[in-house]
Amino acid sequence: MGYWPPSRSIVVGTLLGGAVGDAMGAPFEGLWSDDIPSPESLVASFHEYHGYPSGQYTDDTQLTIATIQSIVENGDVVIPDIARSIAELWRHHSVIGPGGACTQAAERYLATGDHHDMGAPVGQAGNGTAMRTAALGLWFGADRDSLVSAVADVSRLTHQDPRSVAGGVAIALAANLLVSEPTIDAADLCDALASAISDINAELSELIRALPNRMRSPDCRQFIAAAGQPSAEFAAPIISPFVIPTVLAALDCVLRYRDSWVDAVTAAVRFGGDVDTLGAIVGALAGAIHGDQAIPPNLRSGVQDSESIQALAVRYHLLIEKRSARATSDE
Repeated sequence: MGYWPPSRSIVVGTLLGGAVGDAMGAPFEGLWSDDIPSPESLVASFHEYHGYPSGQYTDDTQLTIATIQSIVENGDVVIPDIARSIAELWRHHSVIGPGGACTQAAERYLATGDHHDMGAPVGQAGNGTAMRTAALGLWFGADRDSLVSAVADVSRLTHQDPRSVAGGVAIALAANLLVSEPTIDAADLCDALASAISDINAELSELIRALPNRMRSPDCRQFIAAAGQPSAEFAAPIISPFVIPTVLAALDCVLRYRDSWVDAVTAAVRFGGDVDTLGAIVGALAGAIHGDQAIPPNLRSGVQDSESIQALAVRYHLLIEKRSARATSDE
């Protein structure tokens, strides 16, 4: 654990990087890769997201912020309060581009005030878990058993399907491991993720374990887009809101372009499909490797609520440091 606790730049990079990647992808959600601008154009400025100001992020970032705000306010991961914090977004009708499962979960909570079984039922295996857990993964340090358990509980607030739960855990653990060991071998990273989620969902576990080998193949994008399905939904590869391809695509982008935040995130946005979510996850994971200074300054300052997101990340960083210091003193 030579890189723990993470620096302030890393924590800010994870939270802000997710917001920037989300805002980069939002104007192009649902488009095919050929219809998405060049990497240079994506980095030059935020593109128009019709009806919203420049640099507007979506529900991916909103739910991430709600989760981290709850931790900062409580000084710990308190599942009922995270449920409340997420549901408040729907109470105030402030959610931008919400998914059906998250909406269903929030509305059930608002109707009952009970976070137990609020998540959408098995069979709805969307990526609304994985989109919000990268920054959460930084909370746990070396206590990865607690990470798996707590992130699974946070994931179940919106999705009870084991595939979605496993996806949320995989992204949180990936962020944690990439902070701890930024140069970790792709096979070692994927083996660690696969082992951690194997008891939650064996299917996603084995697909993650196979990813490093598939990355060497020219049909890797086709493999990712069709993963977890009887056959590919479309002739050309595109990322759907299904959690399995989303998680695999996020890991592929981060590992394939590990040396560059920009290259990883622009590759994610140019994959096509649900690219606000994919951009958010990859932006956060690449931020966990490189820190906030790797994010282009115009995007870093131009994303909506940049200052408040950075301020929240600084408060989160201080709590992570204190938690790490307590863990060290207890050893």
